[in-house]
Amino acid sequence: MVETSIADRDSARVGSTRGRPRSREADSAIVEATLEMIADEGVNALSIEAVATRAGVGKGTIYRRWPSKEALMGDALATLIDDMPQTFRGSNVREQLVSMLEHVRCRSVDSRTGRIFPRMASYKDSHPELFAIFADRVLAPRRERVRALVQQGIDLGELRSDIDVPLAATLLLAPMLHINMTGMPQRLGDTTSRQLVDMALDGLRPR
Repeated sequence: MVETSIADRDSARVGSTRGRPRSREADSAIVEATLEMIADEGVNALSIEAVATRAGVGKGTIYRRWPSKEALMGDALATLIDDMPQTFRGSNVREQLVSMLEHVRCRSVDSRTGRIFPRMASYKDSHPELFAIFADRVLAPRRERVRALVQQGIDLGELRSDIDVPLAATLLLAPMLHINMTGMPQRLGDTTSRQLVDMALDGLRPR
């Protein structure tokens, strides 16, 4: 998972150091520690003290940058960048959809984002602002890639022209996200993506 540094953000924001240079290394260590704690222990177990210990910095270093753990978690989650490719292998839409789902199946299991996903899904109601950041930075780009593939299939005549594109994208992507969230990948093999796509396309192809 590629991450962006927050060291160059507006120094006028709450919690920024005034008149003192920000430490890029400290910012990176704090964000890394925060994301790892969210992935390993969840939001409720996270504290400024625990992050400081894990990052090897003092609590004051964190408080000079972030006024609260909520602000820290929000900025840390905002550094996540979805790593789904812009294009997928395959000579037709079916093959590209299979390639896309294989990427989700294989990468999400071991990645930090994949470990964070089930936790953030459970926070939709209890921590809506944090969930919204995760949805915007990680989930939305994935849905958009699938929507684009579905639309491509319609344009090429491989899929019916009367289907609801966003709903069809959900039909294709949601099962794999559910499989990853519930830990089923350990029990499923590399045929899972093909099976999911073919089941969905049975109803999406022109009759």
